[in-house]
Amino acid sequence: MGDRMSGVLYIDRHGVKVGASQGRLTLKVTGEEELALPLHQVEQVIVLAHAHFSHDAIAVLLREGIPVIFSSLRGGFRGSLLGKPGRQIMLRKQQYQAMDDPVRCMTVARALVQAKLRGHGRLLRQWRVPGRHEIADGLLASHHCLDLDRLRGHEGAAARAFFDGLRQHLEGSLFVFEQRRQHPPPDPVNSVLSLVYTLLLNEVEVGATAAGLDVSGGFYHSAEDGRPTLLMDLVEPLRPLADRFSARLLKSELAPDDFQTEGDRCLLHDGRRGVVYRAWERLLAGSIAWRGESLSWRRLIHLQARELAHWLGGTTGAPRFWHLDDA
Repeated sequence: MGDRMSGVLYIDRHGVKVGASQGRLTLKVTGEEELALPLHQVEQVIVLAHAHFSHDAIAVLLREGIPVIFSSLRGGFRGSLLGKPGRQIMLRKQQYQAMDDPVRCMTVARALVQAKLRGHGRLLRQWRVPGRHEIADGLLASHHCLDLDRLRGHEGAAARAFFDGLRQHLEGSLFVFEQRRQHPPPDPVNSVLSLVYTLLLNEVEVGATAAGLDVSGGFYHSAEDGRPTLLMDLVEPLRPLADRFSARLLKSELAPDDFQTEGDRCLLHDGRRGVVYRAWERLLAGSIAWRGESLSWRRLIHLQARELAHWLGGTTGAPRFWHLDDA
């Protein structure tokens, strides 16, 4: 009914009744034994299913300043319950100060890009297609980059090499892929990639909001027009996960007849998007071992923002993001 990981309580079963008694949160499902958690062990509550909070539970969560983040099993931030937002002030101050520091910006940006390139290199090795050397060159060059524009240049070249590898990986499937195009996606492969990246972005938003970070305060992507640049940043190390997932769908679960074209935009039929949603949920519910803990992919995605928050707060010496070689 609920699972606690690194101070975060996840409620991911429908019908859980959340109460409070004698300094504890209580969790109860009809016909099952009640669970009780000491409040001092709970830093956040993330609600992914339909749950019922008693007045006492709401009051104690507000009083103790324990944030409750409401999402959904299909992903996407819905809202939050915050009693003492002052907890976020120092963290966000540290975030903004780091954004104004070119050296710290580069530290974060390099860590993001390097995690992404390692993951893409791993995928191309698994698929046994060319492009690994270009990605390895970009990874090596990233260690010596001193400005964001050069880093973006190396990352862009590596991305082109990866998508060329994806094109070759999909040869012999039902789909033809030429290059990554997204505004709007003109073909089924680009359509699936865009949809899956959106699902991933939704999960990243839940994690960043739960961590207390400003989703518009990124380090690698340029801030303009109020874009959620921090979310865009945190998606980067996780793109190889989304790319591997998309390739599997295109090779095993989707067919050209599942798509329709409206003008210059290619979309999955309404009745077939559920294939992607269900497969994505199965992926996120699966388990992975990371840093000595067994956790779901969904929680791993959420924890990336906490990793950044720990670095901003001085708890860790460097931002450490997951990459596909860890899987």
